[in-house]
Amino acid sequence: MSSPPLSRLASCAVLLVGGAVSLQAADIEATVIDRQGVRHEVRKLEIRSSTILEYYVSGRRRRMDMVRIERIHIGGTAQDQEAPLTVTLRTGRVEAGTIIINGGSSPHDDVVGGGQISDRLTGSTSLGPLFVPLSDVRDILFLHDEDEALVPDEVSGSIIDQRGRRFAVSDIRYRGDEAFRLQQGRKRRRVALRHLSRLEFGDSPGGEMRPVKLTYRTGKVIQGEVDASTVRLAGEGDHVYRTRVDSAFTGISPTGAAFGIGLKTVMLVLIDHATEEETEADESAAGGAATKEDTSSAQEDTSSAQEGAAPQEGDAGDG
Repeated sequence: MSSPPLSRLASCAVLLVGGAVSLQAADIEATVIDRQGVRHEVRKLEIRSSTILEYYVSGRRRRMDMVRIERIHIGGTAQDQEAPLTVTLRTGRVEAGTIIINGGSSPHDDVVGGGQISDRLTGSTSLGPLFVPLSDVRDILFLHDEDEALVPDEVSGSIIDQRGRRFAVSDIRYRGDEAFRLQQGRKRRRVALRHLSRLEFGDSPGGEMRPVKLTYRTGKVIQGEVDASTVRLAGEGDHVYRTRVDSAFTGISPTGAAFGIGLKTVMLVLIDHATEEETEADESAAGGAATKEDTSSAQEDTSSAQEGAAPQEGDAGDG
């Protein structure tokens, strides 16, 4: 068998190197300081096998991409199962909340009866792989490229229910996330709310799957469906059930009160954006991030199922 031409080998090498560079660009790098004060320079950092940090602020779940975080401080002691947490974003915004640390493993995403994932921080150092129990972590100082665009702190807009009532809402989130998740046939897709201008929900004759149409800021339109069932899942307590069903979309009302509305009740979500000039600049900087979020949707579990019910002005986390 003849050897492949040298030029072809060179081309393959270039492709492999390019692939490695692309992968490395997506790595999370940080300095990790444990509770004994030992510092670790870490690449490919993940917490609970993810680059999305999950924590709670005023009883509401937050899911924050690490590319947006400047620093994480975990207080309390190594024995705390609900440790105080401070998250400093790259924009300067600071959120104080709590993080659940089970010591062994914790449920993956918000799927009842879902798989278990290791409750630890992992990554690579110059000495090899790093595995640190989350209870032993004190500080994480993230390293970011200076040219990496900053992501706005929160999404604001209006939510309109099926009775035509309009609610002004800031810090809009979908199931505690800053992205909306839908299903297109067998494909599951995740789209950041900041890239959208409009979410329209159609009627659901069967009562479970509601059609939804998403309009991007660029004018692009995609369609799919989302599970709006209100059936109680096996082993689901009242608190989890009411939060899931009544609070598909959450946020803060103009009075400062917590806002929540279920998928059975919402009709339209309108996202506010900056001026046209700022919008064009932001889309140019965030274009790559939008593509990444769409293409990574195949790995995103959107099965945190059925939601619905009436809008509420109380704290949805106190179900």
